[in-house]
Amino acid sequence: MSAEPAPPSDAEVAMARFAADQLGRDAAPEFSEFSDSSGRRWLDVLTVRDAPRPGHVSVSTLSMHRWVNVVGSGADRHDERVELVTVLTGVDAGDAAALLVAPAFTAAAEGWPVQAGTVFPGVVGEVLGGGAQHLLLTAPGLFPRLARYRLEPDLAVRWLQAVPIHDVERDFLDARGLEALEERFAAAEIAVADLRRPPVDLA
Repeated sequence: MSAEPAPPSDAEVAMARFAADQLGRDAAPEFSEFSDSSGRRWLDVLTVRDAPRPGHVSVSTLSMHRWVNVVGSGADRHDERVELVTVLTGVDAGDAAALLVAPAFTAAAEGWPVQAGTVFPGVVGEVLGGGAQHLLLTAPGLFPRLARYRLEPDLAVRWLQAVPIHDVERDFLDARGLEALEERFAAAEIAVADLRRPPVDLA
């Protein structure tokens, strides 16, 4: 039997408004609610069409921060609450939302640490097909004000931007690390919203 999600607190409503303003200041936000296959875990999602520009869709989770997210190791092991955000072009809004919802539920169910550098293998190909196949989490470069949000006096929330990447880019990430890959992306000025962009030449 499914359990209804707890209603958002005043602080969570304020955070949702803040996120909507960052994704599309002049656009009308849409809010959706998803549940996992067990019906025990729920996720609120914000979608803004034609933002940050026409033909694009921006999507953010809003209640993922309610889930424990243990990252780090040893003395640095800690619980870091996160939300996910992405921007895509040429993609239906519902499909764009699904691209965040699927890995979010997978991470929660399997206890994946969700942090910059995390890759969800094959999820882009499974949900959207064609082009880049994997989903990489990075700092929210398109939305710098979402880097850290103080939800409560003792609770900060960090957004991570989900970027589709190709096989060769994932291999480079595994071999050289996130910073090196981001430097190559910056030098190539990749269109992070375009699923069908060519892979970066990493030779």
